Amino acid sequence: MNRTTSLHFLGAGVAAHIYAIVARRVLGPDGLCVTMLDRSHDVPDRTLCVWGSSLSAISAAAVAQWKHVRMGFGQCSIGLDLGSMVYCQYTAASIRALADAQVDIVRETGNAAAPNPEANVSLDSCDRGRDRIPASVSLLQHFRGWRIRTSTAMFDADVATMMDFRVDQSDGVCFVYVLPYAQNEALVECTVFSAAVWDAEQYEVRLRAYIADIIGASDYEVEATEIGIIPMTDRMPQRLHGESWIGIGTAGGLTKPTTGYTVARCVRDAEHMMMSYKRTGVFSVPPLPPGRFRWYDQLLLRIIRDEPHEVPRILWTLFSRNPVEKILRFLDEGTSLTDEVKIFWSLPWRPFLRAIIRR
Repeated sequence: MNRTTSLHFLGAGVAAHIYAIVARRVLGPDGLCVTMLDRSHDVPDRTLCVWGSSLSAISAAAVAQWKHVRMGFGQCSIGLDLGSMVYCQYTAASIRALADAQVDIVRETGNAAAPNPEANVSLDSCDRGRDRIPASVSLLQHFRGWRIRTSTAMFDADVATMMDFRVDQSDGVCFVYVLPYAQNEALVECTVFSAAVWDAEQYEVRLRAYIADIIGASDYEVEATEIGIIPMTDRMPQRLHGESWIGIGTAGGLTKPTTGYTVARCVRDAEHMMMSYKRTGVFSVPPLPPGRFRWYDQLLLRIIRDEPHEVPRILWTLFSRNPVEKILRFLDEGTSLTDEVKIFWSLPWRPFLRAIIRR
């Protein structure tokens, strides 16, 4: 491209850096001007996981990946081969480092309140409180994790534990995931779906019990702690705030309500937006996915809200009775209606029937 392209980011988080990386990849470096305005340019200590196909645009930012995952429920656990897919981990720091290596970014400190009228587009990761569709269900995915080092080999470094429900379920849907980096080092994280964030001790009681009873480790050191909160809501924020002023990331409605996954959706959204600009000179957002996926999310959110005790069994059944690649495509909204009928046929139907009736 010969023209100068100016991208102005309101907010300088993970989403902004993903869009900058994709812009450089699609539009090229010549004439690309990128500014990021935020109150702080500190990098959060944050883990970001993606399941599915490899994301070539940000693959160089991956810090670890696994081809096998494990699920746990009741007295059972199963191992799953992801086939052509991967379970991949990034961090906020690794994505920012990749952006800094590829893109000349001008960073400005201040209140990211309004777009830059001189830029070709202002990409906004700040929630402006404007709804296209208001929420009917609003929950939180919240977590606290420890990066631990054990005195002896306790982990299979080739297998990540994606969801293990063999923990106390008394205060909401709770599972532990484990990302092993070596035989004696892993991130062990307690994740909860509920209406309110827990006190630190509630997570840590479960972490200590899981490390002792499931992992079987008694001698370990906690090297780092990670915490986070992700919205789980069917709210659909307004993306277009004005001419060439577009919401991105969670503020753009790109967080999957029932999983909290955002990274892959940001990559695909950015690729569509930059290719649209390359072809037409206009930044346009992709069409919404088929409405049935929003309905599926609403059903599960209602079950999480009203019958949390049913959720571990539903998710265990989902993965234990279906090919894992099909499930990951389904969770990424890439399946056909025929696939989805087969998936739902495999699940316990009563909780979903009650969720259909409820509002």
